[in-house]
Amino acid sequence: MGRSGKHGIGGRILRLAVLPVAFGLAIIAGRSLPVAAQGRGELLTVAADSPERVEALGRDVERAQSLRQIKNLQILYTQFAEFGLWDEIGGLVTDDVELVSNDKVAFKGRGDFVQHLKDEFNGGKEGLAKGQLHTDLVMQPVVILSYDGDSATARWTRMSLDGQLNGAKAGSAGITGGMQLNDYMRVKGVWKLARIHYYPQYSGPYETGFYASKDSLPLVPYTYTPGQAGRPVPDQPSGVDRSHKLGLAESEQRIAAMNDANAVRNLQNIYGYYIDRKMWSDVVDLFADDGVLEIAGQGIWSGPRNIRRALERDGPEGLKRGQANDHIQMNAYVTVDGDEARARGLELAMLSPKLGEAYWAVTIFENRYLRGADGKWRIREMRLYPKMKADYYQGWGKSDVIDPRPIGAAAPDKPSSSDNSPQVSGAIPVFDFPNPGTGKAVVYPDGLKVVGADRLLPAPAPLAPAAASGSVAQRLAEARRKLAVAKAYDAVENVSNTFGYYLDDTMWDQMAENFAIDGTRPQGPGFYVGHKHILEAMTQTHFSGPPSPTNPRDHINIHQRLQPVIEIAPDGATAKVRTRLFLYHASQKGKEPSSFSTGMYPNETFTQEGGVWKMQVGGEIDETYIRSSSWKDGWGRVPERSDRAGTGDAGWRPGMPAPMTGITNTIDFPPDIPRTVLDGYRWKGMQNTNWPDIKPMWFAYRNPVSGRAPPNYCADILKCGGF
Repeated sequence: MGRSGKHGIGGRILRLAVLPVAFGLAIIAGRSLPVAAQGRGELLTVAADSPERVEALGRDVERAQSLRQIKNLQILYTQFAEFGLWDEIGGLVTDDVELVSNDKVAFKGRGDFVQHLKDEFNGGKEGLAKGQLHTDLVMQPVVILSYDGDSATARWTRMSLDGQLNGAKAGSAGITGGMQLNDYMRVKGVWKLARIHYYPQYSGPYETGFYASKDSLPLVPYTYTPGQAGRPVPDQPSGVDRSHKLGLAESEQRIAAMNDANAVRNLQNIYGYYIDRKMWSDVVDLFADDGVLEIAGQGIWSGPRNIRRALERDGPEGLKRGQANDHIQMNAYVTVDGDEARARGLELAMLSPKLGEAYWAVTIFENRYLRGADGKWRIREMRLYPKMKADYYQGWGKSDVIDPRPIGAAAPDKPSSSDNSPQVSGAIPVFDFPNPGTGKAVVYPDGLKVVGADRLLPAPAPLAPAAASGSVAQRLAEARRKLAVAKAYDAVENVSNTFGYYLDDTMWDQMAENFAIDGTRPQGPGFYVGHKHILEAMTQTHFSGPPSPTNPRDHINIHQRLQPVIEIAPDGATAKVRTRLFLYHASQKGKEPSSFSTGMYPNETFTQEGGVWKMQVGGEIDETYIRSSSWKDGWGRVPERSDRAGTGDAGWRPGMPAPMTGITNTIDFPPDIPRTVLDGYRWKGMQNTNWPDIKPMWFAYRNPVSGRAPPNYCADILKCGGF
């Protein structure tokens, strides 16, 4: 299902898939190995420490970095949009950028595109109106680089939260969303957004909830195959000269920065999971000894002990029945400078202090991290800037909940002015880096305060850099190993996200192909192994295939796999992943309105197969942690009910078709690994607890800083005991 857009990116990827690869053989110190000559078809004998190998490494480093730059570009687009920095968005796009909606070109060219954004959101002007909310969430990327390395495609899911507290449109709020298939191009060495192809899928005012955009929602085209998703940076084909001649030291530094950025993303996402469960001890473990926390408008707390006091303003450790504390970490833009790193991102919170209450919240985080002498990254400065908090039952167009300054035992060590809070003053947390599209400092709308440019703590003393050791051949071999680890992170994220898309579209053939040959997926009475059995299990459980003119789709269940914690093995050949399920549903108008649920894919494993990343054990889910009983009642007003416990039906509510019961013929099609074989398997204990009771959560990793083992710790998905 390739797509040939204006620049032919999708088609190019498919056409070049058969080209031979270059520099694909292992490097062994001190030996000469045959490698495909760059720009030539024959094999040459090239020394393991030759300049050609150094150049090839530099080229491959830049190709791997391209995926990060593209994701950062899209993330920064949304961060600029959060504050109406439309001219800065103009710096991220090509001169002839296109905006396409449902296959029709809406705008073409940078000037018209930027003016369209200004007209749509602020009467033709830069910025946003006072009291206006525009939170644009882009989620679940699958990014594929072209073979020549100068173009790429990406699939994103988009959800926009819009509203207005005052002014002519006071009280209005709504949610819209759909799918974006974007094209990117490298222009004079800088990645730019070249084409946005938007497929609307749902919309609606907050009062009623959102509904499907069409009577029959078509299948959004796929720009990649499962194999391409698992190998998003193809090897350089012969006949194409892309050597950038980076020196070995610079390549080593760039590889280290990519892996450090991955460690910081994991740390931030782990922080979010600990906050969800009010695991205050584990949260505090993640901070440096001199760590500091600022919540704009509420205060500043210094040191782990005092940070713990700040956390306990939300109550003691642990969740009680009916409490939801989900803080979804997303859209983090990470930069690394030696032993210090920064991340600017967004936190979407779904809160319920007790049954009967529910809140939405949006917060910007701007954090600094420090690598210690032990090599571990820690949070040194965490700065949280509230953007919106609203009563669920009123929505963000009518409700503006401003948390008071804590007093008593939770009182801060230092004050933080309300002027620092975007929610109160409209302040903009600083973009303390240049616009990557222009290379220039970010320009803000006139009259708005910019906060957070100062440090809360003095700059750390730099650690002595480790001197390069070993021969050139040895350094090249180690750099290749570390590059494989860095590339694996993006490939595994692709494959993980693709699983969610195939699940949404009931594409069981592609889902099965997303697994390794001996891949394992739980379904119904147990685990099914191998492509054929996974396909049969999914087909028996869910009869419907992909949407088509003969198989119309009048509703959607969208399975967003967010906030990944991706652990790549040192050899870059296997991985473990934890992701959050953010599940929402949209039906036709007149039917059951939209709703939200959350769950967890706590421990999936991935492996390489023929150079392509695949799921090894995947799709095993714990649900539901919180669930909307209806749009009107949300997740805070849940009727008491004992039926449907243990069915794993996070997306089901009254008014929807009854969910399938599972495998329809267990006599002729028994599982390869029955649940009963796994003595004490946790499945029963997990699935028999549903919201508003607090489902136990299990972790496949220890605290990355302290090594603390969490409750229900189990590192192996198939060996976890019951609760």
